[in-house]
Amino acid sequence: MRRLVFTIVLAAVIGTGAAQTLTTAIGQNPPTLDPQTTFNGFSFHVTNQIYETLVRVTPDNEVVPGLATSWEFVEPTRLRFSLRQGVTFHDGSTLDAAAVAASLERLLDPATAAPGRFVVSAITAVEVVDDTTVDVVTGQPFAPILAHLAHPVASVVPVGLADALSRDPVGTGPYRFVSWVDGSQVELVANDAYWGGAPAIERVIVRIIPEVSTQIVELRSGGVDIIFNVPPDNYLSLQNDASLVTEAIEGWGSAHLGINVAAPELADLRVRQAIAHAIDKALITEEFLRGLAAPAVAPIPGTVRFAAADLEEPYPFDPEGARALLAEAGAEGLALRLDVYQNPDLEAVAQVLQFALAEIGVDLTIRVQDFAAYTQAIERDDAQLYLTAWGTVTLDADYTLYAFFHSSEIPGNNRSRYAVDAIDALLERGRAVADDAERLAAYAEVQAAVVRDLPMVTLYYPLFTYAKRPGLEGEAIAFSWINLDLRNASLSD
Repeated sequence: MRRLVFTIVLAAVIGTGAAQTLTTAIGQNPPTLDPQTTFNGFSFHVTNQIYETLVRVTPDNEVVPGLATSWEFVEPTRLRFSLRQGVTFHDGSTLDAAAVAASLERLLDPATAAPGRFVVSAITAVEVVDDTTVDVVTGQPFAPILAHLAHPVASVVPVGLADALSRDPVGTGPYRFVSWVDGSQVELVANDAYWGGAPAIERVIVRIIPEVSTQIVELRSGGVDIIFNVPPDNYLSLQNDASLVTEAIEGWGSAHLGINVAAPELADLRVRQAIAHAIDKALITEEFLRGLAAPAVAPIPGTVRFAAADLEEPYPFDPEGARALLAEAGAEGLALRLDVYQNPDLEAVAQVLQFALAEIGVDLTIRVQDFAAYTQAIERDDAQLYLTAWGTVTLDADYTLYAFFHSSEIPGNNRSRYAVDAIDALLERGRAVADDAERLAAYAEVQAAVVRDLPMVTLYYPLFTYAKRPGLEGEAIAFSWINLDLRNASLSD
């Protein structure tokens, strides 16, 4: 009997030994590990292993239970959540309605200075009903509230530890924090007390490796097990490596050429139309992105609820038509500036746009800056054109359309300074009505209008790419690398 027990234990040790440590790679040091005080994917890649939200959105765009097991609208502006029982934070404290309320109130508190506060700004109160029941109250009906509460900024944090969370995160998730060496790596360990059962992968190392070429060398040598957002040329090379597994999937992202419609040089719609006609989207997606993106029309991709997937391109590639529009607008010899942040794909696209606009007589100067400086630059009134990549993280059209096109979002998210009363009204209606058909109609009208009015040109929808070693199995990635889910993953040699 003792020999049998020993054999079982030994087999368990051998079995888990092979799946002991998973190593991922990200390109920048996370600014913080407090999910409420950041709006940064490098942070979320880590914090999504440590913290959880009340609900989650699946790859099928379905809202499913997270820390809440069920929910109902007891009033049009009052959403009641029943919380999962027996859940504890990593420090042993209990998750209850008071903890959830305190966490959301901290996110909403202007003193927290949460950059993602806008995600939940429709919430006016969070009220404890009893230990396992909490009400989220909005000022008016807010249809996408569940999708917004699935955003990483809405992660439930222990407010009593708030001052330390940036460097010593404590959540309820499948992994607990161990250490963080700035610029080097973050180490996590499986949460043996996780309510969903301890994950098979016992240890996760997130290495900070800025250079893609170095990430690829490490992947091939076994120094990392999975890398994300692989540039097109590198991805095609890895795709031909039989020792690796590559994936390219539809994501939630889009890439835009933003246009400040309030800038004197760009206020005339004919000038904006000329810019749109000068752009060969097929050239960008096929030649420069090597087929790892699809030409876009609507501001959001088809993976997002209420995307207008059937919109026709009103301004197809037509350099001659573009030159005629500039002449008609009296804008020959136009000189413009394009702002872009440091990103290999976007910088390459900027070069394409510079050449394309030169072909119609527009002199385009490109200004490349780090992301912080870029953000400040395009919020200034003298901004002209800007390139940006965006993800509709909630997978609901409101997240992008309201942020980009509602006048109240100028200049924080609506950097195009697009202010149209009728569009504001449609966006507000899309938030307020619960009926999906009515929401679809409102958002379809918004998307048709902005495609016509050109506060931005949506250039392409990038595929989300990653490459991994074949020993990693069972991981789930919904639309983006920040959503790496290792709860059911395993790792073998």
